[in-house]
Amino acid sequence: MNTRAYPALPVQLRLHAVTVFLSIIGLLLATVFVAEIGERTGLPWPALLTVAVAPVLFIPGIETVSLDTDLILPIFIPPLLWSLARRTSWGMIRAQMHVVLVMSVALVFLTIAALTATAMWLMPGIGLAAAMVLAAAIAPPDPVAVDAVAGPAGIPKRITGTLQTEGLFNDAASIVAFNVALAALVADGEVDFSEGALNFLYSAVVAVIIGLIVGRLAALFVNSVHDSVTRTAFTWVLPFAIFVAAEEIHASGVIAIVIAAVEMSSRASFTAEDRLSGHSFWETVELLFTGLAFGLIGMSVREAIDDAGTMVLEAIGIGLVLSIVAFAVRFACMWVLYMFKKRMNRTDVAPLRMQEVLLMTWAGMRGLVTLALVLSIPAGTTDYHHEFSVIALSVLMFTMVIPGLLLPWLVGKMNLDAGPDARGDKANAELNDRAYAAARRAVQEHGQELAPESYAMIQDWLATLADRRTADPEGAKERREALARARFAAAEMQKIALEAATAELQKARTERRYNPADVDAVLDDIDRIVIGNERSALASPRQVIERKREA
Repeated sequence: MNTRAYPALPVQLRLHAVTVFLSIIGLLLATVFVAEIGERTGLPWPALLTVAVAPVLFIPGIETVSLDTDLILPIFIPPLLWSLARRTSWGMIRAQMHVVLVMSVALVFLTIAALTATAMWLMPGIGLAAAMVLAAAIAPPDPVAVDAVAGPAGIPKRITGTLQTEGLFNDAASIVAFNVALAALVADGEVDFSEGALNFLYSAVVAVIIGLIVGRLAALFVNSVHDSVTRTAFTWVLPFAIFVAAEEIHASGVIAIVIAAVEMSSRASFTAEDRLSGHSFWETVELLFTGLAFGLIGMSVREAIDDAGTMVLEAIGIGLVLSIVAFAVRFACMWVLYMFKKRMNRTDVAPLRMQEVLLMTWAGMRGLVTLALVLSIPAGTTDYHHEFSVIALSVLMFTMVIPGLLLPWLVGKMNLDAGPDARGDKANAELNDRAYAAARRAVQEHGQELAPESYAMIQDWLATLADRRTADPEGAKERREALARARFAAAEMQKIALEAATAELQKARTERRYNPADVDAVLDDIDRIVIGNERSALASPRQVIERKREA
């Protein structure tokens, strides 16, 4: 046995490693508990977690823990952005292309311009480059913050879909502007706006190409792998690789991840097991990574206050003013979009009413990207460097924490259900009809292959599924018995019917008029039936009968 002694780590290094490990475990546990509290109270749990973590750090003896600022975006953005992007589709992106152009690009640059001018007015001597660096970090609403906070608040899917589409792309514009301004700040030179425009075009175009190529190759790989666990593991590793590869050639890792996720999802042939297990896996990843990210935001408070020293109150005031300016620019943009859609008589994409203008303005929440960019500014590049962290955290407080906690109250005060199919009920019913119509067509096409009794049982089974939402306690036992008979009589025909329904829903997911979230909700019902049938097929008829008798 080899008894070679390895050199022990320095005591300080070991203590730091233990502190980091325990802090991460503590944040993950806190995430689970706070998420449950948010579920019970109806309050957005990420905002609750940030509020809960920050005061604890002021207890004497508790150390602050922070990651290397260069690692924050590569660690958190790829999985969280992939999780969001896999829920959308090319059809939805085409239907909301004006959202991408206006809210994800034009609004970001307008906000940067307004915040830069405001910062130069509030902080004398800061200079154009330093002001623009701060403005670019603050400008984009964070997709993770918006999704995590807006979703539990009960905002209709049509509105959350627009907010999610905006959040998928707006980081790219702000990061390019940030890098251009930071390069000028470090070199003590002037901001080259023409170079910035060229960098943005290069970054976006190359990222789209990378995303399309990687997404298509990833779909081919997924289609050739038969193990569901391997396919899910591949989708976990892929976004990290895409982000790093794109950033290495100065393309937008954000855009590359989004395009690759949508392209792969549109081409890969996922099974019902893939969709259900993948959904559970990514919901878990999103919960834990979001909690860890917002916990780190809370942990940054004490260190930022210590660095700012006596300038804390002034920095908080600057953060408040910048937050108001950011909200004002966003409100103006939302109002212009509303008036344009009103004139064009469009009723498919928010905002369609003044209530939605106010809500979407309120939902312009900053988050992890803002903090990561500000913390990545090298020390000594500006006289206001120590105040930048407090300003950024103040902006997060005024645009994310406070609005997030008040969002359920605001939603309750607004009549958001008055919009066209705000909750997606009409789309859900239409998608169900399409799925079961496709299943019935498949049964009719193959009906001659079955005995008349089996054909009748399958038709009864489809009718039972179509009426499954109708409450009928008296007939529940009869429906279960009819379903069992149909499974034994024509299992293969059930498989054909379900495959036809699934194919019809996947086709609907690519169409512009449907929100992918509505399609996924109906598809989830079909997948659960498929998995239930597959599990029943693994047991013998006698075992199934005995289980039903016990039930």
